[in-house]
Amino acid sequence: MLPSWPRRLAAKLLPPATPQPEDRESIWSIYRRDARTFFRLVSLLWLVALAYIGYKTLNEPTAQWNAANTGPDIPWWQTAGDFALAALYDFSGVAIGIAILSMLLTRPLNLTGELLMSLYQAMVNRFVIPVIEARRDEGRVEGRVEGRVEGRAESNAEWRAWNQRRMDAEARGRPFDEPPPSD
Repeated sequence: MLPSWPRRLAAKLLPPATPQPEDRESIWSIYRRDARTFFRLVSLLWLVALAYIGYKTLNEPTAQWNAANTGPDIPWWQTAGDFALAALYDFSGVAIGIAILSMLLTRPLNLTGELLMSLYQAMVNRFVIPVIEARRDEGRVEGRVEGRVEGRAESNAEWRAWNQRRMDAEARGRPFDEPPPSD
């Protein structure tokens, strides 16, 4: 059996078997818990940037692509290829900026979402749940009152029926040994 200090040293040097919440995605340098938000944000920003650059490239001819160079004598694939290359040329400078912007905005977006969810839950706890509980309690009170009224009516009906049988037995002169209804 090894002394305890090599095991402690190995435990400190080797990564844990289960990922920790503060572990980072290697290439992006973002927390794993933020990875989903980061990749969604990157995708959204890239799509918006590509759409804008495609629109700009179509409407503002550049040295890489000129809409005037299209015509019946130029094949469509060459025009499409020139357009794609021009759009990618313009996009190349924007892509790094989008990745950096996404890295900077991911954590604040997640924190804002957590704050909004906490605020939502606090509002539900403060305003919605008391109303639901009050209505539930009102229903219980109404149910108890109705139950008491029905119970009294049934009990009175049982007593009246018992009393009627007792009076009938007395009127006929028969002994009446039926016990009264219990409450």
